[in-house]
Amino acid sequence: MIHKKQLHSLLFLFLSPCILLLSGNSFAVDFSFTDTEGNVHQLSQYKGKWVVANFWATWCPPCRKEIPDLSDFHIENNNAVVIGINYEPGVSDDKLKKFMDLYLVDYPITKVNDEIIAALGELRGLPTSILIDPQGNVVKTITGMVDDRKLKELMKKYSDITKVEVKVEVK
Repeated sequence: MIHKKQLHSLLFLFLSPCILLLSGNSFAVDFSFTDTEGNVHQLSQYKGKWVVANFWATWCPPCRKEIPDLSDFHIENNNAVVIGINYEPGVSDDKLKKFMDLYLVDYPITKVNDEIIAALGELRGLPTSILIDPQGNVVKTITGMVDDRKLKELMKKYSDITKVEVKVEVK
C-alpha cells in the first residue's frame, strides 16, 4: 500500500521533468559565436524568437540544397532566425564568404566550436537542424534536410505543446 507521502514523492519525481520543460528557462541553452563578418553573437540575444541552428558543410549536397529554403525562412519570419554552423575543420573564412555569396546565404554563418557542441550536442549526420524555442529550450533535432513548411509546422506544434498546463490534484 502506498502512503500519501510516498505518492507525493512519486508524483514529484514523475512530474518535475514536465514542469521544468514547461517552465521555460530550466533547460535554456546558450552559446556565443563569431560570424564570417566578425560580429559576435550570443544565442540569448535571440530570446523571444525561434532559432534554427543548422549544421552543414560546403561539400554536403543536401546541405547546399536546403540553403534557399533556410534563407527564405530567415528573411520571411520576424519571429525566427537561422544560424548556419559550418561543420568542417580548417575551412577558411574566405572560403565560407565565397560560398555564402555563391549560394546567396542570408543568415549568419559561423564555424562549429566546442562551446556550440557542449550546448547542442554531437551530431549524427549532416545536415542537422536544431530547433530552439523562444525561451532557449531545444525542442527538436532534425537530421536530414528541412524546408520552410516543415519548420513552420514544428514551430506551431511546439508552441501548442509549451502552452499546456499540468495540474495535479492529490486527495
